[in-house]
Order: sequence, then structure tokens, then C-alpha cells
Amino acid sequence: MAEVHYGVVRVGNYWSIVGEHLRFGHYATQHQATEAVSRLAEQSTGVGMPVLLAVQEEDFTLPPPTLLS
Repeated sequence: MAEVHYGVVRVGNYWSIVGEHLRFGHYATQHQATEAVSRLAEQSTGVGMPVLLAVQEEDFTLPPPTLLS
């Protein structure tokens, strides 16, 4: 089964949501971007498609993604 990949990353002084061939959003905080991507991921998980979500830390480290289902 296919899966959707999203990430929350810092871009300069703001946070953005990224995915395959996309980057959108301009959030002041990591928390705001994470809330937005969680709502976005609910669209996919709601129809049974798994989502891999990676959220960059404030110190720029990128931990392994979390599987949402």
C-alpha cells in the first residue's frame, strides 16, 4: 500500500510543511506547523492511508519519522 510522507522543517525564520514535490505554509513556530500537518495527515489516515511524519527539532536535527495510521 502507498504511504504519504510529510515533514515539518525550518526554512530561515519560519517553519514549513514539506512533502513529495510540495512545500507550503509559513508558520511562526514549530508547534503551529506541527498542528497544521497533523490536521493534513488526518485526511489520509481517515481513508486508511498510512502517513510517515518527520518533525525537525529546534536545534535542526531531524529524527526518524513517526508512522501515523
